[in-house]
Amino acid sequence: MNLNIKYSAEKDAKTYLNFIRNFKSFKHGRANIQGKLMKGIDESLQTLLLSEEPDDVVFEKVVEYLEQSYKNDPKPIEDSISKLASSWATVGENIIFSLEFLYGKPFPFDDVTMYLTTSNIYPYNYKQRYFYATYKFLSAQHNIAIHELNHFMFYFYYPERDIKLSTENYELLKESLTIFTNPSKEGKPNEKPLRDLFKSKIWKSLDEAIQAGIEFLLNKQTQE
Repeated sequence: MNLNIKYSAEKDAKTYLNFIRNFKSFKHGRANIQGKLMKGIDESLQTLLLSEEPDDVVFEKVVEYLEQSYKNDPKPIEDSISKLASSWATVGENIIFSLEFLYGKPFPFDDVTMYLTTSNIYPYNYKQRYFYATYKFLSAQHNIAIHELNHFMFYFYYPERDIKLSTENYELLKESLTIFTNPSKEGKPNEKPLRDLFKSKIWKSLDEAIQAGIEFLLNKQTQE
């Protein structure tokens, strides 16, 4: 698989608008996530994001701020792209192999794009085949890549239409499966029961584990 590594101020700005100013995703038990994310960014950006102006106006101002920041000092991001490209040429094949081994299926896409972000949250767009990663740390970029590519394989091989779960529980199942590729990560609070289930035995295959997760969540849905 070819990993395209890019930076786009407009793409970067979307992480700030869609997941810090607003939070357009399931929280899965995370409390005050926006407040915690807000504390980790530049004060100038905080001021923009907390503005009472309309989202489209704030978005343009954030893009302008990020473009200027990049123009003033492009080296950190350019160096990050260069280092990750070099590293991926060495480790990328092993990462894809580990996912194929886990799922027992081939990785389904020839090209995926990683957009570096200056924010502290790393969303993705499965339909457009891209995800975000920090521009700061190479090891974190590798971990984010395997985490997000795990999601992409789940979406491809276990589409929501085939699994009779609520959308929120379908997404929760997807998130919890990253225990198999990022076991050191604690996960979101609501993932814990599923993660405990997945840690409870050695599974014959990921299919078996996923089916157990589906049954667990279906039973949970009937009790709600």
